[in-house]
Amino acid sequence: MKTRTIALEIITALLVLLWVYASLGKLVDYHAFYRQLAWNKVVGGYEDFLFYFLPGIELIAALALIFKPARIYGLYLSAGLMLAFTGYVFYVVYIDQSKATCTCGGVISAMSWKQHLIFNVAYFILSITGIYLHRTSLQPPTTVNKNMGVAENPQTE
Repeated sequence: MKTRTIALEIITALLVLLWVYASLGKLVDYHAFYRQLAWNKVVGGYEDFLFYFLPGIELIAALALIFKPARIYGLYLSAGLMLAFTGYVFYVVYIDQSKATCTCGGVISAMSWKQHLIFNVAYFILSITGIYLHRTSLQPPTTVNKNMGVAENPQTE
């Protein structure tokens, strides 16, 4: 198995674990999750929508990552979610700490806000790396024609 394939599988596994852990944490302790959303001034008025949307979209991301034909969509969804969550944590850390509530649950909610920011940036980078690895693994290998110096696709010959 190629190194790129192994790296992509590790990234995918880490993202699946993150999304399953985060969504199940919200669903298991849904009273606390809803209360945290209601207290959060940033989401003001959207807590009912987010109460259903966030765990649902996290589970969809996990499922898309698990099924290889949909994996690229799961990677893009993961990157988008991590970008949004990172933006929120950045806002809390550097702009307005008074609006800080974390709905992550478990180990992640025990992190400081700056640790949470580093964690989110790391997972965003993992998602982007996964997209890159997935896209490059779909491209057919090329060879160099020594006579012409032109890259050729060996499958078209």
